[in-house]
Amino acid sequence: MIVNHIADLSVISAPSGVNVIGVKPEGLLATIALRALERKLPFLLAGGHAVVLHGVARNTFDLDLIIRREDRAPWFGLLQDLGYALFNQSPTFLQLTAPDARNLPVDLMLVEAGTFGKLLADAQPAPAETHGAKVVSLFHLLALKCHAVKYGHRARIEKDVDDIIGLVRVNHLDVNRPELRSLILHHGTQELYEKLRLAR
Repeated sequence: MIVNHIADLSVISAPSGVNVIGVKPEGLLATIALRALERKLPFLLAGGHAVVLHGVARNTFDLDLIIRREDRAPWFGLLQDLGYALFNQSPTFLQLTAPDARNLPVDLMLVEAGTFGKLLADAQPAPAETHGAKVVSLFHLLALKCHAVKYGHRARIEKDVDDIIGLVRVNHLDVNRPELRSLILHHGTQELYEKLRLAR
């Protein structure tokens, strides 16, 4: 299930003055998507906004994008042109602070071109107002969230578990199906799988 229009994302809440994508068609995602299209820089929407687009209403205060590792420099340049500044980086991500309180911070996840191609092949279109942007598929989003539970920061685990439970429930997934059970156990943990079984 993909939310069909940017306006449908109005369920997202944010602190006063923060520009959350979905409140206005000309919001942050639409702006970034248009600039990326002009520069021929592909990306995929992930993180909290992907969770929302796959049907789970929840708060989110940053914008998570997956890009090809080889596009690191041009993406950094694109966001610098929009007033963003580097906050943190590693071989697998860039975190950038917003130019002002009206916009969201942006996190870029860097992946190899082959991995990006596989994610892109199964991705689904974002709302039309986002200039051809695509959202990671439901199963790839679940895999990313399971990986975050297994290897991520302890402080974020509860939120990621809640996201997974929400995605499973709202999309009527059966965690006992072999392919889904295998995904959860491969990318996540046995403990997470048991929580999902009990949460159905």
